[in-house]
Order: sequence, then structure tokens, then C-alpha cells
Amino acid sequence: MAEPEKKLSKNEQKKLAKKAEKAAKKAAMAGGGNPPAGGAPAREPKQPAPGAPAPVAAPAPGPTPTPTPTPALKVLIFNGDEGCSATLKAVWAATHYSVDVGVATKKDLPAGFSADKKPALIYGNDVVLGGGGNAMCKAIALMGGAEYSFEADEWCEFERTSMRGNAIGNLDSLGAALEASPTGVHIIGESDSMADICIISALSKHADKLSSWPSHVQTYYKAHIPALERVKAAMPNYISEPPVDLNDPRMIIVLTQIFLDSFESVFPNSTVPKTLVSKCANKKHGDFQCSGAMPAFASLKKSGGLPDGINSPQQVAQAVVAHLGADHAVLSDLSTQGPGFICFRIATSYLQHQVQNLVGKSLPKPNIKPQQCVVDFSSPNIAKEMHVGHLRSTIIGESVCRVLEFVGHKVERVNHVGDWGTQFGMLIQYLQEEYPDFSENMPNITDLTEFYKCAKQRFDEDPEFKKTSQLNVGKLQSGNEAFLKMWKILCDISRKEFQKVYNRLDVTTHEFGESFYNDKIPAVIEEFQKHGMISIEEGGAKCVFVKGAKIPLMLQKSDKGYGYDSTDMAALKYRLQAIGAQRIIVITDFSQGDHFVMCNQAAHDIGWVNAGQRLQHIGFGTVQGEDGKRFKTRSGETVRLVDLLDEAVSRMENSLLQRIESGKANITKEEVHEVAEAIGYGAVKYFDLRRNPTSNYKFSYDGMLDTKGDTAVYLLYARVRFESIMAKAKAEHGVDVEELIKNGEKIVLGHPSERNLALQLHAFGDTIGTTLDDLFPYHICEYVYNLSIAGSEFVTNCRVLGSEEMKSRLLLCHVTTMAMRQCFDLLGIRHVKRI
Repeated sequence: MAEPEKKLSKNEQKKLAKKAEKAAKKAAMAGGGNPPAGGAPAREPKQPAPGAPAPVAAPAPGPTPTPTPTPALKVLIFNGDEGCSATLKAVWAATHYSVDVGVATKKDLPAGFSADKKPALIYGNDVVLGGGGNAMCKAIALMGGAEYSFEADEWCEFERTSMRGNAIGNLDSLGAALEASPTGVHIIGESDSMADICIISALSKHADKLSSWPSHVQTYYKAHIPALERVKAAMPNYISEPPVDLNDPRMIIVLTQIFLDSFESVFPNSTVPKTLVSKCANKKHGDFQCSGAMPAFASLKKSGGLPDGINSPQQVAQAVVAHLGADHAVLSDLSTQGPGFICFRIATSYLQHQVQNLVGKSLPKPNIKPQQCVVDFSSPNIAKEMHVGHLRSTIIGESVCRVLEFVGHKVERVNHVGDWGTQFGMLIQYLQEEYPDFSENMPNITDLTEFYKCAKQRFDEDPEFKKTSQLNVGKLQSGNEAFLKMWKILCDISRKEFQKVYNRLDVTTHEFGESFYNDKIPAVIEEFQKHGMISIEEGGAKCVFVKGAKIPLMLQKSDKGYGYDSTDMAALKYRLQAIGAQRIIVITDFSQGDHFVMCNQAAHDIGWVNAGQRLQHIGFGTVQGEDGKRFKTRSGETVRLVDLLDEAVSRMENSLLQRIESGKANITKEEVHEVAEAIGYGAVKYFDLRRNPTSNYKFSYDGMLDTKGDTAVYLLYARVRFESIMAKAKAEHGVDVEELIKNGEKIVLGHPSERNLALQLHAFGDTIGTTLDDLFPYHICEYVYNLSIAGSEFVTNCRVLGSEEMKSRLLLCHVTTMAMRQCFDLLGIRHVKRI
């Protein structure tokens, strides 16, 4: 149920309407009003709202006054909210009536106006209404040249007092009025009015029940869906950025806002970029540096606005440092360096407070609006075993999904398996010949790769087999039951093998194979034809040419069949429109990058993609052998993924057994296999995820299983070290970390290594923010590795057990293990407490 709008009496509404009308006339005289093409609409025929008195005809307008050259009125929306119907109505009115509406900040507010969280419309020096969507819509409509209509007013009042509280219960009354309407798609007159805007906005909250509405209301609403979608797509342009909270976990955002505010206060006419804070190049000067003084000085000098006494960027920087002061809550040790850099450290008290907030809690997440996301990853082919080439897509995709889910997004994990195509003709034929009784006895095909090779060999060498296979494709695509059954057998066998790998890697997917989109392709081709975007090429192939691409997308081949282009465009439309994805990420090898650029551009060109939707392709490099070529077996075959995983676990088992024999392990022989799986699989994942996915890398078992350096093995050992310290504190000193948490013990940062560890811990928010932008998991790998180094330096330089600071330092150990565990979870790496 929508939040009730501020209740206004009829007299108050009339006063507001007159006030808006006067402002609109003043704007028109000043040239500020932008009436729609063709002039203002004709007076709307009378059609009263249910139970409303008959309206009184308004007097005919007088002669148009001679325009006077006065400044145009500035119209602004303050506190706009994408999820708020009031903002929707205001934006819709602005776009429909062609009124130029901007976004207000606090400094645009009239004196004495008390800003709250509700939207407000500002025009001239007046605030029309805070939280009143109908009043804002009405004011914008009048400013845009619409004539005041008592009927429209009554329908807006009907929406406010009746529909907003019980929209479904008032649909019959609305339907009766629409039945009597001349057009059936306008509540009054023959064109959209502010009444339509307000009522459709209210109905949109209940669109999931559209099929149960009266037929006239359904027709009315459907006629306005295109306009509604365009307005929703435009709404982000009318939303101001929320004020930054100093407790925001993203440190860079907090620091940036502090400096932006300071530059605005000291040099209000200067221009500085929003990316003005970065890590300090030289740590002896500080933790971070601000580079805003140079562009601020340049902009002031160019505009002739340099204040007296300011003759260089260094002096700009010094003025900002003086404004921030020596006792700032977040910054300390501010200094100017070089041409005007402001170097500084994060105040220890601030870090102490931030790290204390982590004790006994989960790591903080950025406050962002949840989105529906689709991640397309892994995507092996039916009747082929997963090989090392599938490793990158599978583990990168799983990590991307976990990051998106961690911050609250809803993620559809799509496995776009290759379960359709011409290859099934030969596979079905080979299945029939090798297993003639397959319908009674399910074939035990354990080696899919060998099965595929044998079928391919027959196809290449036996003309009769090849011809029959080609005929099989037609029978399969036409829906022949026997052939569909054989196709299903092959798919089921493959799925079982795929799932074994996914179980080992802790990967979860939802299968949407190529076959899922078969019946959706014709409608896609038809839509492109209606838009005049289809080009008929040689042989009758139907293609779509995309600007900047050397080759077209082929939506239908000359033999009337479909290929990858057809399927991927149908998949894109389904994800955007049926799933409602606001962000789509496809993860494949980099060689397919151009293809997805073309698909995404075609989707934009045809109008499938709204302003708030984002399409992204993550292309990864090749896994290479020591020779720099594609990683293969000694016989030159592609490495099977299961063999790679088996080898990693086997090597880790041998290493753990050696450690047990030498007395360096804290596990039993019975636990070796489980621990070896956790470390072995984690080592394989981390060795891949720790680098930019766009790069190639050389696969090395020795490198990934190294206990030193940037490896999962090192990180897991580092975390176990912290766990061991906390276990000894309880066993040998009687200090239980859980009790410290319950008792509210405080963290005190006294030693430089303690402060450095706290600084690294607080960087988690920035790491997640960066990762959410490009979705490269290596940012998390980099964070957890730097955290482990800071943690190791801390326990080396600061005695924990038996020290005066033991309680505080144990809490630091606790927060560090918690942060490392969260990173392992995001990377899909199992964590162990003992090794």
C-alpha cells in the first residue's frame, strides 16, 4: 500500500492550483513554459469522477499577453526517489508536458524550508508540496501549458482518497468511466492528462494482478505501458545522490565527500573532480592523498575567481587543510606536498571505532538498492566432458554471484549449456547404432569425450552415417518423440557428470540451455523485421548489422535454421523482459567479446535496454602450460577438469601426510582427505581468481600449492594461525573471545602494527565497492592477501597471549579471522580451522 499523501483541503488545493497557474503564466510570459507541439490541448470534454459533482465550465482564456524578457523559472525536484510514486508522477508530468526539470540540492532550498525525506518540487523561490505527487504533477502540467481542469482535479482526488488505499476495490468504478470514454484509453478527453498520469501511477503498483482487472481497465493500462516504461527508465536522471554517511563502510567515498564539502566551503566557485582521493604514493607522508587543489586552482584562475592571497595550487591546498583543522573526526596529520597534494592519515580514534563495530558482527555492506541480476557462466556442451577451459568461467562466475548476493542483489545463476544444434544428429545416430535397446536398458556412457569422438569419426568417414545424421537434425527440431527421447538421454548423462564437478567446486547453477530459447527465436526475428532492422543477405539469410561491426548478427541462416546469434538474442530479450534483469553479466573466454558487444548493441538499438539496465561481458584469458601454449596433457589432449582437481587434491594429501610424519600438522590421518580437498580445490580457484581475468596465465601445481606467497595455501595457514592463538588463549589463559564479545570489551590501537591491521580491515568496504563495479574477484584476493600480511606483522610485532593488551588483541585476531573467512566465502574457498 502506497504511503498516503499529505492531506489537503479543497481550499488548499485551489490555492495551490492558482499559485501554480500564476507561476505558469509568469513562466509563459518569460518564455519558460514549453507547451507540447501543436499548442495547448483543447478543453477536455466533461467526464466526472465517480460520485463527483458536474464540473463548472471555465471561462474562455483571454488574449495572449506580449512576452516580457524576464528570467525563466527554475524547476527542481528535491529528494527524488525511484521507488516513490510521487516522484514517478512528477517525472512523468515533466516528460509529458516538456517541462525542463532539474535535480535540487540542499543549497537550492528556499530559506526556512525544513527538508525531510519526502520529494519536493521547487519552482522560483517556492516549494509547492513535500511528498505530494498529485500537487507536483498538477503544477508541472500547468507550467507546461495544460489548462486547469476541474475534472482532472476530481480524478486526481479520486486517486488520492479512493484508489491509493484500495486500488483493486475501485477498479469497477474506473472501468465504468473508461467504458463511457470516447477513446477508452483516456480518463477524460482524447489525450493524456494529469489524471491519467496519477491513475496509471497508482495502478502500476498492482500490475502483477493485471489479468484479473476489468477488461476496460486492462486496455487502458496496457495502452500506457510504453510511456510508463520510458518514464521509469528516465527516473534515475531526476534522483539526487544521497548524503554520505561518515559510517559508510566505503572509506574512499567518505574521504571524497569530506574534501568535496571542504572545497565547496572554502572555494565555492571552484571545480574539482569526484575522483580526488587515492592511496598515498609514499606511505611516510600518509595513508591517502587528495589531488583536488590543482584542478580547483585551474578552474578559479580560468574563471577569474581567484580569491585575494591565493596564487598557487599549494595555497589552495593550505587553505583546505586550515579549514579541515587539526582535530578532525576522520583525518589526522594533514600536510601539503609537492605541487598541491594534501596528504593525511586516518585518525586512529576513527579506525578504532570502525573496527570495534565489526566485533561479533558480519562485515559491513554498502547501502545500495537491490537489483535483479543474471550471471551466465560455466556453460559446458552436452556430450562433452568439462575441461580446463571451463574452469575459469565456472569459478569466476560462482564468485561473481556470491559477491552480488552478499550485497543483497537477487541473482539468477544461468548455465547456458550447449544442449541443441547439428551435432545431436550424429550423436543420436551413434547412440542408436551402439545401444539399439537404449529404450529398455539405459546406456552406461561413462566417457562422454570418447563417445563424442567416436560419433565424430563416423560422421567424418562414413557418408551414409553423415547423411542420416543430417536428417536426424530435422526430425529432432520438428519434435519427433523418439528423437527427443534420445536427446534427453544424452542430456541427462551429461548433467550428472557436470554436477559431480559442480559439487566438488561448491558451484550452484540453474540450467537454461540453448533449447530453452528455441520457441522464442521467431518472435525475436519478427520484432527486428517490424523495426526495419533485418537485412536479407545471400541465400535468404536474415541478418542485423550493428554499427562498427565488420560482420552482421545472423538471426536466421539461409537454410532457415538458427545459430548462436539467434539463441543469444532470444536469451538477451528473455533475461531483460521476462526475468526483468537490471544487470546481465556473461562470462566466457575473451574470443567471444566482439560477439557479445554486437548482441548488446543490437539490444540497445531495438529498444530492449532501458537507462537503468547494464549489459556486461567478462572475457577471460587462456590457461597455459609451462610452454606458454594452451594447457594440454602430454599426449596433446585437452586436460579434463576432473583430472586437474584430482591431481591438486592428491598432491595436497601427500604434503599433509609428510607434515603429520614430521610432527608439523594438527590433524589426524583420517582428516587428511577432507582437508586436502578444501585446500586443493581452494588452491586451484585462488590461483585463477587472484589475477585479472582478462589475462592469460601459466598453470602450475607447484605454484598454486606453495605454502609461501600469494596462494590459498598460505592464506589458509595464516587464518589457522589466528584461530590457534584464540584457542590457546582459552585453553592456557582462560580468556574466551566469545565472552569478551559478550562483555563489550574494547579494541585499543596503540602499536603501529595494530593500527595498520585496523586500516587494512576497514578497507573491506572499498574492496567490495570496487568489485561491484567491474566484478573482477582479484580485488578480493588482493585484499585478503594484504590483510594476511598485516595480520602476520601484527602477531609478530605485538605479543598477544599473556600481554597487558591481550583482550584487545584477541578481538583484533577475531575480526581478522572473520574478515578472511568472508573473503574465502566470496571466492568460493572452503575454510579450515586446523591444518
